[in-house]
Amino acid sequence: MWKFPKTYELTISFEHLPIPETKLKETILEWENTKLSFLRPFWVLDWKTKPEALGHSRATLTLQSELKNWDKVLVLFFPTWFERANRERLTNILRKKLPVPQSPSKRISVWQKIKTYGKEPVQLLLGNLVMVKASLEMEGIETLDPSRHLQIHENASHIILRISYLKNIQYRFHQKSFQPPYPKFAECYIQTRDKHTDESLGKVFYSFLGYLLEKESDEYLLAYFGFQPKVPKSIRERIPDEIWKTLPDGPRENWVAANLKAEELEFRPVYQVSTS
Repeated sequence: MWKFPKTYELTISFEHLPIPETKLKETILEWENTKLSFLRPFWVLDWKTKPEALGHSRATLTLQSELKNWDKVLVLFFPTWFERANRERLTNILRKKLPVPQSPSKRISVWQKIKTYGKEPVQLLLGNLVMVKASLEMEGIETLDPSRHLQIHENASHIILRISYLKNIQYRFHQKSFQPPYPKFAECYIQTRDKHTDESLGKVFYSFLGYLLEKESDEYLLAYFGFQPKVPKSIRERIPDEIWKTLPDGPRENWVAANLKAEELEFRPVYQVSTS
C-alpha cells in the first residue's frame, strides 16, 4: 500500500557569491523578519553561510513544505521532476532577492509577449531519447553569452545533445502532432559557469544553447513551430551528422519534456510515459 509523504524538504546552495559573508548574513536575517513569505508554501528550517576567498561567500538554506494532496502524488510518482521544478523556482526567487548585481537582459515589449504567448511550446512528446556527450574545438568561436563563462579543456568545450523523434508539440491553446516518419530533433547544451559582474566565476553547469534538426537546411522551421533559439551557426557547423545515427530506428519509448523556458539542463527534465 502506498504511503504518501506529508512534508517535503529541500536544500538550496549558492556558491561564490560576490558579496562578503557579513552582508550575506544581514540579508538573510532581514528575510527572517518577514518570515520569508516570498518562499511560501516553503519555510526555512536552517541556514548557514561560509566565507570564501576574495571577499566572496556561500549560503545553504534547508527548506520544508507541507504537501497538498496533488503534491503528495507528484512526490511519490515523479520525485525527480518535483524536486527539479521546485528547486528551480525557489533558486530563482532567492537569486533575485540576493544583493548581487544581475546581468542585463533584453527587454521585451508587452505586444511581443502577447503575440508570442500562444505560439510558445509548453510541452513536447518525444519518441526515444538519447543523450550524446561530445567535445567541440572552440578555437575562433566568440563568447556566446556575456553572463556565461565557457568551460574550455585543451581548447575544447563539452556539450550534451539530447536527441529524439519529435511526435507532438503542446501549445497553450492547441497542439501540433506529427506523423511517421517523425522528424529527428535535438537540444544542445554546453558546459559553462556563472560569470558575475566582478568577473568572478560561479558554479559549473550545462547551459541550454538551442535547438537543431537533422537537416540544417530545415531549421528555418524551428522558428515557425516556436522553438527559440537555434543553435548558433558557429557551433552548429561543427556538430557532425553522425550524432543522428545514435537514435534507434522508429520510436519505441515516449518521453515528455516540460519547463522549456529553463536555461539549465538540470531544470529541463524529461520523464518517460506510457506508449499506450
